[in-house]
Amino acid sequence: MKRKKLDQYQKAQNRALSYKEVYDLYHGQSLSWKEVCEKTGYSRNSVFRILRTFEAENPKMADQMKKKGRDVTPADYKQLQSEIARLQSELKREKLRADFYEEMVDFGKEVYGIDLKKAGTK
Repeated sequence: MKRKKLDQYQKAQNRALSYKEVYDLYHGQSLSWKEVCEKTGYSRNSVFRILRTFEAENPKMADQMKKKGRDVTPADYKQLQSEIARLQSELKREKLRADFYEEMVDFGKEVYGIDLKKAGTK
């Protein structure tokens, strides 16, 4: 069961990376759809479907990728810095939560003799 979920996760991750690559080729490097098709091996319809899907799923990233390096304004830079700060604080909070969870599992095992890691899987 875990192997199947891992495979699904890896497929989704690979799909997201390939979609990002196609979007970058088309908008970032300003290649034509024909050149993108030749480089990636996707059909014309697939390329346009990928572009639409990527924009719908990642609107902020799509806007940033459409802009070229010279078009980035100080406001964009400040926005990216605030986004990084927010993500770093979320990461710290999630690490604390994971550590707390591990401590609770260890505490439950010591005090009650219950292995909570095994208790939830049946």
